[in-house]
Amino acid sequence: MNWIKKRPYLLFLTPGIILYSIFVIYPIFAAANISLYKWNGIGKRVFVGINNYIELFTNQDLFNQMTNALKNSFLIFALTVIFVIPIQIIMAYIIYSKARGKSFFQAAIFSPQFIATPIIVFIFTLIFDGNIGLFNKLLEVAGFGHLAKPWLGIPKMGIYIVWGMISWAGVGVGMIYFLGAMKMIAFEEMESAYLEGAGFWKRLFYIVLPNIKMTALNLVLISYIIGMTIFDYSYILGGISGGIKGSVDVMSLFFYRMAFGDSNPLGGVISDNSIGMGTTIACVLFFMVFIVSMVQILIVYRKEEE
Repeated sequence: MNWIKKRPYLLFLTPGIILYSIFVIYPIFAAANISLYKWNGIGKRVFVGINNYIELFTNQDLFNQMTNALKNSFLIFALTVIFVIPIQIIMAYIIYSKARGKSFFQAAIFSPQFIATPIIVFIFTLIFDGNIGLFNKLLEVAGFGHLAKPWLGIPKMGIYIVWGMISWAGVGVGMIYFLGAMKMIAFEEMESAYLEGAGFWKRLFYIVLPNIKMTALNLVLISYIIGMTIFDYSYILGGISGGIKGSVDVMSLFFYRMAFGDSNPLGGVISDNSIGMGTTIACVLFFMVFIVSMVQILIVYRKEEE
């Protein structure tokens, strides 16, 4: 009791640690354990060790599906880092600089966050529909009618449309992150740069960006996690198969298809091992996210020490 009295903060941490252990830590270890078994979720479990992992990387059909899903997930991540994060920084900087109409601009950019995913997919379906789509109509009005296509029916365009939906819905969230980081910049630093003649864009590049680089690094990690774990957009747009030739397939959808797919009454495309293979894929995905997260944490820790 004396030991606890000297550390009263433990009383506040204990409830959170217990809940976190039950709903996060335990499921991770339980999934790792299930991945070592051949199991369909109903019958008897058969211990197979790492054979599920070996099969995932040696079975040509499974491996091709995984690499395709992984490629699409990485593409979403790369496009977000290259295009979306710079746009988020610029939008946050415009609001931070107190441009006219900033309140309306901020609300308008953030508002898609409150729209349900099925509605967002429906909106984009109407925009890119080959017959009544707004995008094709705009091309015709602009004199580029010959470029009009049934965009949703082109397999190579599918993942870009998914990325567009994700970006439109989430661009405001990253903007808020950057805006919060910019508000922590010392007012004197910005004022001195202004008095010394630094213009709008010079202040962004020489004052703002160096001060928000850690926030940018965090957003890169968040973008990676989203790219690896996104599910609903691909599922609604392309179904459980991931669209035409897996055009919108992503890692989370690949996992769902293996574990709970509709190709047989037991779930998954491997009926006698649907849950075993599904959890194997989930564990591989977890370690991919975990390793990158640990690297990011080490980089942040070293920066803080410096």
